[in-house]
Amino acid sequence: MTKHPLGTVAELDEQAIKGLDDDLRGELILPDHEDYNDTRNVWNGLANKYPAVIARAKGGDDVAHAITFAQDTNLEIAIRGGSHHQTGAAMVDNGLVVDLEEMDDINIDAESQIARVGPGARAEDVLAETQQYGLATPTGSAGDVGIPGSTLSGGIGWMRRKHGLSIDALRSVEIVTPDGELRKASPDHNEDLFWAIRGGGGNFGVITNFEFELYEVGPIVGGLGVFYPAEHTTEVMETHREIIEDAPEELTTILLSGHVPNLPPVPDEVAGQDAVAILGCYAGDPEEGMEVVAPLREIADPILDMSEPMPYEVLHDLGAQIYPWGRNYVHRSIFVDELTDEIHDIIAEQTETAPGALDAIGVWPLGGDIGHGADAAFPWDDKQYMITVEANWEHYDNESEFEWVRAVERQLRDAGGEGAYAGFTGVEEQEWEDWADQVYSENYDRLTEIKAQYDPSNEFRHNVNIEAADTASKPRSTTTD
Repeated sequence: MTKHPLGTVAELDEQAIKGLDDDLRGELILPDHEDYNDTRNVWNGLANKYPAVIARAKGGDDVAHAITFAQDTNLEIAIRGGSHHQTGAAMVDNGLVVDLEEMDDINIDAESQIARVGPGARAEDVLAETQQYGLATPTGSAGDVGIPGSTLSGGIGWMRRKHGLSIDALRSVEIVTPDGELRKASPDHNEDLFWAIRGGGGNFGVITNFEFELYEVGPIVGGLGVFYPAEHTTEVMETHREIIEDAPEELTTILLSGHVPNLPPVPDEVAGQDAVAILGCYAGDPEEGMEVVAPLREIADPILDMSEPMPYEVLHDLGAQIYPWGRNYVHRSIFVDELTDEIHDIIAEQTETAPGALDAIGVWPLGGDIGHGADAAFPWDDKQYMITVEANWEHYDNESEFEWVRAVERQLRDAGGEGAYAGFTGVEEQEWEDWADQVYSENYDRLTEIKAQYDPSNEFRHNVNIEAADTASKPRSTTTD
């Protein structure tokens, strides 16, 4: 019987536990282990789950053993990569967690411009290796995001308009499916599975190796970071919209309507001021980039302008600092073809109504080279913008944050927004929404067919879940966000 801080979590046979421990090359972590609390810790402070067993894998065999054990003992399975998903999907109450943290090998073939990356690696780990050669692969926008979750959701980062999404750069994977088999998926092997994982998330198995294309980026890029007083929000949004529509693909930006973050480079006297910011990366000649972004730095008198040629890695460090580990987060999203004046009005007005000083609304221009890779399950690569509604807080009035982020998202949907990014769905699915439909859209039916082939019993369901074809409708949670 395994004990849990809140009581008994599972009736597990001690001999079965010993058998798993013997089978693993990695460590078995139970609730009385000194590393248990650190290992179950995840990025979002709202998530607080207590697994019965954590299997720290050191290779594909360990992953297979852990999956088989969970099936034999009727434990639900969660996969811990970077632990950065806002729902806390890396953990599961009373279940088994396959912890991939130690599978973090990174091998760079600079001549062929290929990276082979283990599932325990984070974006910052990969960039630390590739930038030595002036190379990079698309990752999420913050350095501390895990490679598995960000990649399988799509991978929307700082060079997306020049070199596409993470899934565009993905050449192949090795994946352990629920039957314990290690398979290769690529354009030439298990093509249907390769299509499904690129946008279909962790619904089909556990990736044990990623192979990415690398592109010539950095180590120095043109960096954009300018903050304007909130009174100029409408003017800044209009100018940003006008310039980005004709901007070269090398320029990727994010407009954030919110505040000046309290970060080490920011003077104390301006930190926390209401502001609208334009952050960006010019993934080309840095000096040329500074000329391209100049009009975005001259819209009004800025509160702060940190724009300059900078290391590509610094942009990812900035993302990790703006959204630190342990804060409370609910981020929701929609996609649009056009930034209408109505959408601009919603952003400006609803930023003012936000209950927390850290809340923000983001505009992410897409387009450019997004979608240049092989056909994938990610259905939103033809959209021109993603808009994120970001509740970020450290106070105790959770309900006001839940209500605000839901209300703003629904206003944006009424104004023409559709879909959702798998990484920004919210924390709990509501009665009035269907995450799978929002995230997978017209690709959902095909995904259910592939799910039926590889995971008919839905072992991997702690995600934006895809049920196997011919099974019951998805259950929905209606409790929190």
